[in-house]
Amino acid sequence: MRVLLLGGTGNLGSCLLTTLNGRGHTVVTLVRNPSKLTSHPQRHSIQVEEGDAKKAADIRDIARRHQCDAIVNAAGHAAMAPWGKSDLPAIVDAVIQAALELGQERHTPMRVWFLGGQGILDIPTLPNKMIADYIPMFLEHATTWKKLQELPPSAIAWSILCPGLMRPAVGESLVYKLSGESTSPPGWSTKFLRIPVLGPYMNIMSQISSYATSFEMNADFIATDLEKGRDSEWLLHKVGVKQIRK
Repeated sequence: MRVLLLGGTGNLGSCLLTTLNGRGHTVVTLVRNPSKLTSHPQRHSIQVEEGDAKKAADIRDIARRHQCDAIVNAAGHAAMAPWGKSDLPAIVDAVIQAALELGQERHTPMRVWFLGGQGILDIPTLPNKMIADYIPMFLEHATTWKKLQELPPSAIAWSILCPGLMRPAVGESLVYKLSGESTSPPGWSTKFLRIPVLGPYMNIMSQISSYATSFEMNADFIATDLEKGRDSEWLLHKVGVKQIRK
């Protein structure tokens, strides 16, 4: 698959460059400063385009020129609520607009992976309640989720990955693999939820730290899924992930 990656110089983006290329995808990356990729080990096997991820025209034109089949957005970081603001909402808007225009040109929905956060995942047994409803830290992810929900189902073939804390791998791939689940965090316990008022907060704080995952394993999750094309089980879903023993 020909993949346009936004944010190839970041922590997750850099891992995606390596993993997508290693799994046989043709990778084009849009970055603001191509010089940051000079020392990347995959530099000579990827195509680098300078551009602005906040501009739909840049994304659309690069994807069109390279005949990309999919877009993966690893650009932008959600700001901490309540006062912080980031470029993420503008980047999401640009990706959606570009994907819509490309889909209309090709008469088929564009495959797109977005990056969200664990806060927009649902808490099992609590109808219509997300983690962020109780721990409102990165609310820009909730804005992304709302925008995706408002799209017609046939407009974009999107998925949104919702990891918890991400960090560099330290040998995890030898012992762990990444488990995914639609809508809620995999294996989320319902303990404490019956306790009035404080129950949901206790439920979240008692287990959220166990959902840390590595940049490398999240990159592999996306790259592996793109191999499935339109047969992906994650189409039109938010996806929670957790490292589990092999």
